Amino acid sequence: MRFTLSLSFLTLAASALGAAVEAHVNVDPQTSVEYVKYIGIHDTTLLYSAGCASVTNACLKENGTSIWSHSLCVAAAGCQGTRSVITLNQCQNPNVLVASSIPNLSSATWTSITGSSSGRMSQQNFIDFVYGAMSTAGVTSEWPTVDDVIQYWWTPIVEWTAAGETIPYANFND
Repeated sequence: MRFTLSLSFLTLAASALGAAVEAHVNVDPQTSVEYVKYIGIHDTTLLYSAGCASVTNACLKENGTSIWSHSLCVAAAGCQGTRSVITLNQCQNPNVLVASSIPNLSSATWTSITGSSSGRMSQQNFIDFVYGAMSTAGVTSEWPTVDDVIQYWWTPIVEWTAAGETIPYANFND
């Protein structure tokens, strides 16, 4: 009886450990090469921006597992696309969780975008945030035009969040 209980406990513990390991992603090397090749190209609009590439590379240098606590990674997701930013981070850091398990956007980052923790993100907030990230990343030339930021990055976010012309935290963090 004691052996059976011990074996059951070990099986249960191994299952729990296996589930924790499965939450992490190991991206195959070929996929990693493909994603690296397209740094700076938005997932859906396919706009290339050297400034976005710089922000995305700066995000990757953060080498963290809580991607959305890094302003540069949030900005990179805005100009590169969320899927690419997550996959690129998973390529270099096996401790990055599957997308649905990555911790939420930090309130500090949201406040830095909107000016208050309860604020909604406006088009101008987003433009200022992206340009600020480019400045932080050391972009000195090849900045995207405001029209490109609006058309290729802001508009897809507005459409995706379906919250109108300003976006609340819950919709952006979704």
